[in-house]
Amino acid sequence: MKHIAVLIALASSLHAAPETRSIQASFYCFQYAPGIQSIEVPDGAAGQSIRLSTANITPAVNLALTGSDALVFTSGDKTKPAARVTIPGELSKALIVLIPAPAGSPEPYRGFALDYARDRFPLGTYRLVNVSKHPVRGAIGRSYAEVSPGGVAGIELQGDEGATQGLKFEFNEKGKWNRLTESRAAVRRDRRWLVCVYQDPSTQRINLRSIPDRDYPVTAPTATASIAE
Repeated sequence: MKHIAVLIALASSLHAAPETRSIQASFYCFQYAPGIQSIEVPDGAAGQSIRLSTANITPAVNLALTGSDALVFTSGDKTKPAARVTIPGELSKALIVLIPAPAGSPEPYRGFALDYARDRFPLGTYRLVNVSKHPVRGAIGRSYAEVSPGGVAGIELQGDEGATQGLKFEFNEKGKWNRLTESRAAVRRDRRWLVCVYQDPSTQRINLRSIPDRDYPVTAPTATASIAE
């Protein structure tokens, strides 16, 4: 009887042990946290040091997970977490977006993961991510998306390859739509873009940034647009 109880306890502990797995992860940093521009990524071995960028998406690296959590560290010090990010179980390739955390947070960055697989984030698509507290909408030619705070949506380009179309992004404050940026964009199906809308906690300004996928030969990223509230 004693042996059976031991086996049951062992089986329960094994069942409760967090699952470990590895995914491919790329990183984009919307804005640097003070003094932290590099992170250490656990890869199941010695780890990899990644130089963050506010202009480009980093090349993919292996990222070891315990359960659904990814914990990345301040470069050069594996005792200081830089960010803790939840990775949905169905993701095998993730784009992790890092944003400075509010004052008093346990880690200097907060972050979230997007599905970065090419069948889920296809070429010719703008992935609009709204991490502000305001509804956001965007239109490129005949394609349109409206995103609630914390939401994500895709804007798939329509029309002939190379055609130039109007582009406009706005945010809503107190029932009124305010322009973030307005320009023109060419229809391209050999690349994809990440578009982040973020409210700077120190200035309370709404920032928009468009970042092309680094896997493809692309032009320089669109300059940040800022609107004072």
